[in-house]
Amino acid sequence: MSDSPQLWKVVIALEATSEQAEALTDRLAETICPDPNHEGWCDTPWALHVTDGASLSAREQKRLRDEIKGTMDD
Repeated sequence: MSDSPQLWKVVIALEATSEQAEALTDRLAETICPDPNHEGWCDTPWALHVTDGASLSAREQKRLRDEIKGTMDD
């Protein structure tokens, strides 16, 4: 493993209301940067992007919904 930082992309697909999605993204941001008023850069530089599923292709929507189904209890 390298000791130098590398670029990573973490993707989370979920079915939620807009309020639930906003609450989740707020919690993720607080986890990554618990003190938004700190001086200088974050210890772990990051960016958060939220995409409304309706803007995805029908194929991508189906693929993500199929992945989500795998996390649901039967």
